[in-house]
Formats: sequence, structure tokens, C-alpha cells
Amino acid sequence: MAETVSSARRGRMDFSPVRRHDSNKENDVPVLSLIQFSKAPFLTFGTVKLGTSRSVVLRIENPTVDGDAEVTVEKIPSSKGFSVDHNTFTIQPEGSFSLTVSWTPTEEGGIRELIIFNANGILKHQAVVLGRAEAPKRKKYIKVWKTIKNRDLKSTASVIQHAYRAFVAGKETRKAYLQKKAACVILQAGFRGMTVRTELKKKHQAATVIQSFVRMFFCRKRYFFLQSAAIIIQSRYRALLLCREQQNEFRKLKQATIKIQAVFRGLRVRNDLNKRHNAARTIQAQVRMRRMRLAYLATQHSAIIIQQRYRAKMLMDQQMQRYRRMKCAAVVIQAAYRGHQDRRKIAKMHRAATLIQRMFLTTRDRKQFLAIKAAALACQQRYRAVILARKDRLDYLSKCSAVICLQAAYRGYEVRKRLRIEHMAAVTIQSHFRKHQQRTNYKKLRWASCVLQARYRATKKMRTEVRIIEQRHHSASVIQRAYRAHCERRHYFALKSSVLSIQRRYRANVAAKKQKKQYEQIRKAAIILQAAYRGQRVRKEVACHHQAATVIQSVFRKHREQAKFQGMRLSAIIIQRWYRAHVLQRKDRENFLMHRAATVIQSYWRGSVQRRIFQTKREAAVKLQRRVRAVWLGREERNNYTQMRKAAVTLQKCCRGWIARRQVLEAAQAEKRLRFTSAVFHHVSAIKIQRALRAHWALESAKRQIHSVITIQRWVRARQQRSRYLEDRKKVVIAQRVVKSWLARRHKAASIIQQAVRKFLLLRRQKRVERGIVKAQALWRGHRSRRLNDNPKIVKLRHRLRQVSADVREEDKLCNKTSSALDYLLRYKHFSYILEALKNLETATRLSPECCERLVESGATNVIFTLIRCCNRSVPCMDVITFSIQILLNLSKYHKTIEAVFSVEDSVETLLDLLQRYREKAGDKVAEKGGSIFTKACFLVALLLQDKHRAQEVMKLPKVLDRIRSIYRLTARKHKMDAERTIIKQKINASINGSFFVSATPRKSRPAFAPDWVLRKDKLKDIMDPLRAIQMVADTLCPYS
Repeated sequence: MAETVSSARRGRMDFSPVRRHDSNKENDVPVLSLIQFSKAPFLTFGTVKLGTSRSVVLRIENPTVDGDAEVTVEKIPSSKGFSVDHNTFTIQPEGSFSLTVSWTPTEEGGIRELIIFNANGILKHQAVVLGRAEAPKRKKYIKVWKTIKNRDLKSTASVIQHAYRAFVAGKETRKAYLQKKAACVILQAGFRGMTVRTELKKKHQAATVIQSFVRMFFCRKRYFFLQSAAIIIQSRYRALLLCREQQNEFRKLKQATIKIQAVFRGLRVRNDLNKRHNAARTIQAQVRMRRMRLAYLATQHSAIIIQQRYRAKMLMDQQMQRYRRMKCAAVVIQAAYRGHQDRRKIAKMHRAATLIQRMFLTTRDRKQFLAIKAAALACQQRYRAVILARKDRLDYLSKCSAVICLQAAYRGYEVRKRLRIEHMAAVTIQSHFRKHQQRTNYKKLRWASCVLQARYRATKKMRTEVRIIEQRHHSASVIQRAYRAHCERRHYFALKSSVLSIQRRYRANVAAKKQKKQYEQIRKAAIILQAAYRGQRVRKEVACHHQAATVIQSVFRKHREQAKFQGMRLSAIIIQRWYRAHVLQRKDRENFLMHRAATVIQSYWRGSVQRRIFQTKREAAVKLQRRVRAVWLGREERNNYTQMRKAAVTLQKCCRGWIARRQVLEAAQAEKRLRFTSAVFHHVSAIKIQRALRAHWALESAKRQIHSVITIQRWVRARQQRSRYLEDRKKVVIAQRVVKSWLARRHKAASIIQQAVRKFLLLRRQKRVERGIVKAQALWRGHRSRRLNDNPKIVKLRHRLRQVSADVREEDKLCNKTSSALDYLLRYKHFSYILEALKNLETATRLSPECCERLVESGATNVIFTLIRCCNRSVPCMDVITFSIQILLNLSKYHKTIEAVFSVEDSVETLLDLLQRYREKAGDKVAEKGGSIFTKACFLVALLLQDKHRAQEVMKLPKVLDRIRSIYRLTARKHKMDAERTIIKQKINASINGSFFVSATPRKSRPAFAPDWVLRKDKLKDIMDPLRAIQMVADTLCPYS
């Protein structure tokens, strides 16, 4: 990646045309325009003396009107002595920025370098730096050094002043720009409101497309700079799996949609079929009605019609009575239920009122009781004090009179002589008594005044605090209202700015692709032209370079120390800059995380509040809708019943009027016939009239019955159709609700996954930056250490290590050694192969945790314990046991593999057998094989028993404690004998040498177990003393025995 970037930079640098400046244009300010394929400006420093510095101003212009341009100085030849006053800055639309470039040459000769700028993270621009460094004239060293120092101080002061002025001007410009921007946004908000509302849907779709393209662009950029081929393959494979899951989900959704559509289409077809059936039934009913009409016309039995009329009348009366009874019963039940509900409410209110009154009366009575109790206590104390004072006074008076009488009788002469003294004593006693009375009264008064003052101050302070709390509550509500409005407004502006920036990025990406194609074509042509030109130029310059080499070497030796100083100074500045940037980045990261956490908590809280409000509103709306629908249905049923009743009454009225008119007409006709006919035909005419009347009545009755049947059928079918429609609608609503909830969960899961991925990428980027900083610091420290502490021995050792690293073979790697050792251990039975495999496994498990996990996964722990059980006391077998115990120790020091060592069958018993087998060698401290096996086995048992559960399982084994006690007694006895022998030897030596020191008792501390690849000072070393090893096992088992 670095080679690609450097080659691209060389390509941009190489085909830049060589431009010769006139001497009269040297003071002109060069300009860099931030557009595609703008010409690179030339910064000419002229001739600069070594030890001095010169600054040139570069004006950078932003001719675009879309938005601000964030410019970063991506590359500057700092090793040549170049520096800028700002590494990152922002240029407003159609604005400019003046950048100061300073050059302090470090070596003599001409120079041509590039400064690369990055605009908005997309476009790269270049500026060509030209200059020539010359050596100053030879003067005295002190004067030259003072001159250089003064110039450096002046240049540093000018740079600092220029930077501060630029910072102040930038701050003021930024403040003015923000004010103008706020005013413009306020003015634009009213104008763009209608346009934004009408085109919001289009913008959302465009934002989605733009976001997809922008994300594609950023992912592609990260791919070129940060990802490798393996990560691309993994991402493609995961995308394929995700695509398959999405396809499966889409197929399921499609099948569900097709099923719902099929159900809906079947419902529609069934509705059409029902309509056709209804039409067929209607036609059939009409046909049958016609047939029945003909049959009724043929039938002349009037008795049936009269019976139907009578029965209908009786049935109507019965239905009316039943309806009235049901109505009265419903009214009574409703009244009883409403009364019951009201009585329950009133009882509940009475209980609440009773409870409130009880609490109020309790509080009031308690206050009165406490006041009366305090008053009674005060009165009792005062009364007891008065009684006690009177009693003391009477005692005193009686004693005084007795003393006077005794003195008068017994000390006549002494009384007269000491009368004055006794008077003085009496006065003193009275004054003290009166003082005591006054003091008690004063204490009581002071206590009462203190109580009153404290009560008054507490009341006053309470009122003040209540007033302050009310003011704070009011202020907090105002602040919260303003803050919420501010948050909503800021969220809206953030969304708006993000949409605009995404659109701008997408358009810039499209334009960049077009410009890139043109740039590649121009670059190919320029490279062909440059190749011919460079050939000629290089051939000319080679001769000049050979001639100038000798001069450069002499000057370089002269100024080598100064160059070293400048290099160290620049390196220190770079390291400080990186460290300060890292500290600032960490602080900004912490602030960002705090703000984001607060935002997430607030969003969740507001979401919960809104959900509760929505649920209450939804429940209320459902109840209102249910009530309204019930009222509407009742009104419809009532209207239908009323219409049917009115229609029946109207039909009855019309039928009775028609019958009356027909009777009148028949009577008139009969009267006319009676005039023209004889008495013989009178009976026949009456029969014909009756027959016609009965036929008409039968026809009308049949019509009414058929109409009633059709109406009832239509109502029943409509009711059934509505119930089926409601069931289907309920199913569709449930399916839609399930689909919406699934989509919401899917969207939430996708957002959570995206948030986690962004967090992971950010953390990985931060870790990469930290590793880069640490690596740079390590490289710098290594370089400095090598420069300060290099000697021939270290250089020779370094070369030898490099040679060994270069000559390393593939089979010498730790992973390959582990694989071959496991293969030998599991396949071969020869003793030499097994011993070699155990040596390699011991090295691998001591140095690598991955090798430990791999050994456990291969099941080699069982094989190692089997080897330990099968070995005898020969020297090769002791070597095998030593390496096996060391491998198990390395596995037990790693927390992920210790359980695999303990879970082997009879592992603890095997280790105890080893302790008993090699205990006679335990007194030897020279680290022989037997003593080494004993101490390592003790160490391994102590490691396995560190866990409470494992120790309890070991305690359940038979005779474990007895075996450990016997081993401990034997080891302690031998150690005691060795100690006595050592003390005797020391005393003998002390008698000879005249000095004797008793060793101090070591302080017990809890050992820190850690693998060998963890480099810590408090890590427990290997134990060589057998008594200390068996004591460690005993101390481990002590809390559980």
C-alpha cells in the first residue's frame, strides 16, 4: 500500500512541468486552487544560508460554492527542514486561507520537494518547493553561533506571533461566519419549508441511493488502504450467506403474501358466487311465486286465509307482550346494575374519606398530645425543683438553728469572739444559695428561649427553602423546555446537514471518477514525454553530481553535528505532537462517548414515555370506536325495525282500504244486478263474489309471506357475510401486524449490528493508531539506544542474531514443531521419538498459549498421563517423567487448559503416586532428577487445587490427606536433620571465623501463578526446596480439611 501511494506521489511529482520564475516575480504570493487538476504553485525560497530560516506565504483558495473545504497537510518534507504553521484548516466557500511555509536548511545544495494537501479526504493537491542552501562565510565560531541563535529566536518569535494572530483572526472569522450562517439558515428555513415538505419523499429516496453509493465508496477506499485479500474473501462469503438468508426471508414473505392474496381472491370469488346464488334463488323464488299464485288462484278455500289472519293476530299479540316483558326486565336489570356500580363507588369513596379523616384526626391528636406532654413535663420539672429547693432551705434553717443553740451553750466565749466570722459565713452561704436559685431559673429561661428561637429559625428557613425550591423547579422546567427545543432543532439541522453533505459527496464522487479517467489518459501521455526528457536531463546531471560530491562530503563532515541536533529536535517535536494528539483524541473520545450515552438514555426514556402515551391513546380510541360502532349498530337495528313496522302498517292499511272499496263496488254492482236479474240468479252471484274475494285475499297473503321470507333471508345472508368479512379482516390485520413487528425487529437488529460494526471498526482503528505510536516510540528508543550504547560486541551480537533469523527454516517454527511432536507422540512407540517429542512440546507449551490449546484439543494429555504411569525408576524414564510433568505444569499455568489436565481420569492419584515414589530423594537440594520430579509434582498438585470445586473433589478421594501427611512428615524430618547439620557446620565455621548469622524467617505471601510467556516481577519462580513444595500443597488443602 505504501509503495502504491509513493509511486502515485512520484507520478504526480514527475510529470509536473519545470517552471522557471523570473526574478521580478519572486515576491508574488503563490496561489493554490482547490479544484480538479489545478496547476501546482511554486514556492521559491531563493538562496538561504545554513543556520537561518525563511518563510513564504501560500494562499489556498476554495472556488466552490457548495460547502466548506477541510484541508489537511498530508505530506511535507520535514526531514529537509520544511514546516507549516497549520496542519489542518477549513476554508469557507469562495474564500481563501494564507498558509506560512518555513524552511530551515540542514545541508548545503539545491532542493526541489513537494507538499501534498488533501481536501475533504478526496482530492489531493501539490505545491512545489524550490530553494538553495549555501554555507555561510567562515567567521569565528562564537559569533556565528550567537548570530544563528538570535536568528532562530527571532524566527521562532515571528512564527509564534503569526500563529497566534492567525488563530485570533480565524476565531473571529469563524464567529462571524457562524453568525452569518445562523442568520442565513433562519431566512432560508421559511422559504424552503414548503419545498422540503413536498419533496421530502424524493429526498429520502435520493438520500438512500446516495448513502448506498457513499458507503460503497468509503468501503472501497478502506479496502484499498486497510483491508487485505483474506478480509475481502471473508466479507464476500458473509455477504453471500446474508444474501441467502435475505432470499430465504424474501421467499417466505413472498409465499405469505401469495397466500394472503389467494385467500383474498378466494373470498372475492366466494362473494361473487354468493351473489350469483342469491340471484338464482331470487329467480327461483319468483318462479315458485308464480306457480303458487296460479295454485292459489285455482284454490278457493277461504277458511285457511281466515285461520292465518287469526293466528297472525294472536302471534303478534304474544310477541308484543313478550317484547314488553323483556324490555321491562332489561330496564330493571340495567337499573339494578347501575345502582350496584354507584353503590360500590360511593362505598369506596366513603372508605377513602374515612381513611383520610382518620389520618388527619390521628395527626392532629398526636400533635396536641405531644404539646400537652411537653407542657406537663415542663410543669412537673418546675414543681419538683421548687419542692426540692424548699426542702433544702428547711434543712439548712434547722441545721443553722441547732448550730447556733449548741454554740450559745457550748461556746459562749468563742461565739462572742467569732460572731463576726459566722455572720460573714452566713452571708456567703445565702449568696451561694440565692445564686443557685437564680442559676436554675436562668437555665430554664435560656432553654425556653433557645427552643423558641430554634423553632422560629427553622420555620423561617423552611419558608425560604420552599421558596427557593419552587423557584428552582420553575427554572428547571424552563431550562428543560428550552433544552428540549434546542435538542430537537439541533437534530433537525444535523439531519439536514447530513443529507446535504451526502449529496455533495456523491456528486463529488461522480465528478472524481470522470476526472480520474481524464487524469489517467493525460498521465500516460505525460509519462511518455517525461521519459525522453529525463533521460537527457539525468545524463547531464550525473556529471555535475560527480563533481559536486567531493564538495558536499566536506561540507557534510563540517555540519554533521548540527544536522544530528536538528534531526533529534525534529524527532522530539514529532513525538510530542503525536503524543498530544493522542491525549486530545482520547479526551474527545471520552466526551463523545458520554454525550452518546446520554443521548441514547434520553432517546430510550422518551421512547418509553411516547409508547405509554400511545398505548393509552390507542386503548381510549379502541374503546371509543367500539362504543361508537355499538351505538351505530343499535341505531341501524332500531331504524330497520321501525321501517319494517311502518311498512307492515302501511300494507295493512292499504289492504284494508282496498278491501273496503272493493266491497263497496261489489255491493253497488250487486244492487244493480238485483235490479236486472231475478231471484233465481241471486244465490249464484253471491257465490261468485265470495270466490273472487277469497282468491284476492289468498293472493295478497301469499305476496306478503314471500316478501317477508326474502327480507329475512337477505338479512341473515348479510349478517353471515359480515361475520365472514370481519374474520378475514382480523386475520389480515394480524398478519400485517406480525409482518410489521418482524420488519421493525429486523430494522432494529440491523441498526444494532451497524452500531456494533462501527464501534468495532473505530476501536480497531484506535488500536492500530496506538500500535503505530508505540511502534514509532519503540523504533525511536531503539535507534537512540543503539546510537548511545553501541559497541563492537553488541554490533557483532546483533549481526549474529540477524544471520540466525535469516537462516531459520520452516520446520524450526513453533507451530510446525508442535505438529511434528504431537504426531510423534501419538503415532510412534520408540523411546527416543517420545523423548524428543516431549522436549519439543515442553518448549512449545512454555512459550505459546496457542500451542497449549492445540495440545489439549489433540487429546495428548491422556497419553502423557499414561506415559507417567508406565514409566519406572530408570534414568530415561525419569527424563520422560520430568518433561511430562513440566508440560502439565505449563498447561496448568494457563487458565484455559488447566481444566483439561484435571479432567483426566485418575490424574491426582497419579501425581500422588509420583510423590510417594520419589519422596526418598526429596531431601536432596541439588536439583537431581528425583528431587526435581518431586518438587514439580508438588507444584502441579498445588496449581490444580487452587480452585475450590476441584479441591473439594480431591478431598472426596479415599486416603488423600493421609498420604499427603505421611509425605509431609518424611520430608520435614529429613529437612530437620539437614538443618541441624547445617547449623552445626555454621557454628563450627563461626568458632573458626568469629561470626555467626542466623537466617531470617521468610515472610509468607500468596504466590502469583502465571504462564512463562507472562513477564512479571511477582511471578512465582520454580521451587527447588522439597519442604517448601510439600508445604505449598498442605497450605492449599488447609482451608478445606
